[in-house]
Amino acid sequence: MNAIATTEPVSAETLEHVIGTGDLSKLTTQQRVEYYRRTCETIGVNPLTRPFRFLSLNGSLMLYATRDLTDQLRQVHKVKIAIVDKAMDGDLFIVTARATMPDGRQDEDVGAVTIGRLQGDARANAVMKAMTKAKRRVTLSICGLGFTDESEIETIRGDVQTFDAEAEPFAPVRAAAAPTPQSPRKVEQDKPQARTDDQWKIWLDKLRAACAVLYSRQEVVEIGERSSVGDAIATGPAWVQKETSAILAEAYKRFSDDTEALPEDERADEPVV
Repeated sequence: MNAIATTEPVSAETLEHVIGTGDLSKLTTQQRVEYYRRTCETIGVNPLTRPFRFLSLNGSLMLYATRDLTDQLRQVHKVKIAIVDKAMDGDLFIVTARATMPDGRQDEDVGAVTIGRLQGDARANAVMKAMTKAKRRVTLSICGLGFTDESEIETIRGDVQTFDAEAEPFAPVRAAAAPTPQSPRKVEQDKPQARTDDQWKIWLDKLRAACAVLYSRQEVVEIGERSSVGDAIATGPAWVQKETSAILAEAYKRFSDDTEALPEDERADEPVV
């Protein structure tokens, strides 16, 4: 994250609102950076590795946990994770993970994904995704943190955007409504404003940076399924569509074998103990 020389203090009124509602939308960019940094300091993680990002959902703003947060928490608190159960329930594949602290305290949580009739790599990726969800959820739970994990974002309904502390959320690209014979002038006035070339370049830089720190092909898949990426490919200018596809294709090439590309504690072959 970029350093900011001066940090605007958070007013008592705003802080009361944040604590009471969890909504960070009243914070300025500088205040978000300070809030992000203080949160990282409080729980003992490195803010430079992006353990948190910001999630904008239907006008509300909140922190969500990235993979880096749960990885660091396991290291900082010496949390041991074991997969204790795997089961199919209809179309759902459910994994139960158990976390153990050095003092003997234990906690369990589950990760579930819809498998249905998936086969081959798609099925294998879904299995590993369920295991990853379970591990991350139980890590946050045993550490007493109620943050939403990034593996759960794709299941959230509504207008969802994610961005870093020093960035500003931007409105997603939307398809313009088709004009009607009855009110062509009104439709023209209501037509949404498309992004400028500079905004697209900023968005592509963020996509490129996000893909550069991925650990597995499944994470590339998850990036590609985001609504903002779909909007870029479907409605963006030709050069944006081409660049978006090239960034994703390059990310896919990095992982010829998804299981081998994963860090040891995220592989699906054996429980981590």
